[in-house]
Amino acid sequence: MKPSFSFNDALGAPFVMLKRRPLYLFVWGLMMVAVTVAIYALLVPMFAALPFDQADNPAFMDQYMVEMSRFSPAINGMNLLVYLLMLVLWTAAGRSALSPGRGDRFLFLRLGMDELRVAVAILAVFMGWYIALVILILIGVGLAMALWAANEAAAVVVVMIYGLIVFIGSIWALVRVSLIAPASLILKTFAFTQGWALARGQVWKMIGLNLLVWLIYMISVILMYAVVGGILAAGFFGQGLSWPSDVRTVADLEPVFRAMIAPLALTGIPQAMGFGWVMALYAAPNVVAARQLLDGVPAPAPMAEDAPPADTLHIV
Repeated sequence: MKPSFSFNDALGAPFVMLKRRPLYLFVWGLMMVAVTVAIYALLVPMFAALPFDQADNPAFMDQYMVEMSRFSPAINGMNLLVYLLMLVLWTAAGRSALSPGRGDRFLFLRLGMDELRVAVAILAVFMGWYIALVILILIGVGLAMALWAANEAAAVVVVMIYGLIVFIGSIWALVRVSLIAPASLILKTFAFTQGWALARGQVWKMIGLNLLVWLIYMISVILMYAVVGGILAAGFFGQGLSWPSDVRTVADLEPVFRAMIAPLALTGIPQAMGFGWVMALYAAPNVVAARQLLDGVPAPAPMAEDAPPADTLHIV
């Protein structure tokens, strides 16, 4: 019998995590909020002294960008930190999904070979997919140029058909490689061949799963920002604040910012919960699908353990 996975179990995995481990999700999201706040704190000096009435002056803006370029290394470093944190949180959510009945004193947060393997898998898969897509697009451009001189109408039809084939093929390829990172986490190896094999015969099911995950993600993000917007609106109008009439620089908005510190801090709660929930959505469905597909293989790999291996550094 061909191995398969439960659609309901995979889609329900993040909801199980939300029900059983809301604190885990909150702490994961709070870590993302903290890094985001740090990035915005770095950006404040870049805009605080920028006169709005000089924004259209090319000479001033050139000088201003030169002055602000000294912040670029710090901002680039923070961006790398964001990617590293997302990787750590993805693997934490994956471990949590693999152990729904057990907790972990480190909230499943690790920094070790699991994270390295998953990072390599994701980067290799993305780069391979991207390079192949670029090559196919260049082939399409060459095909269009070759046909255009002979018959413009035929060239348009052929290019449209070719573009549709490339689009469908790119989606198919993404689905086929979508289980490589989860398999690498579970098997504790670079599971390129295993992950590719797991998705064989599961393409339509995986497409449906990821479409529903995307729909849930969109609804969740809209709800989160609606709550955040409600808190900020209540804080602004509840204090009787008004927007200054003569704003020349960001520094002129300091009185408003000071009054909004408490509402801004309060928005950290829904944002932390929202970001944690998003990480669960990113990781849990595919990890559970990969786990169940591996269990259908004659010699399944062992379940990812809660206890950190020797090659792991604790985050918390």
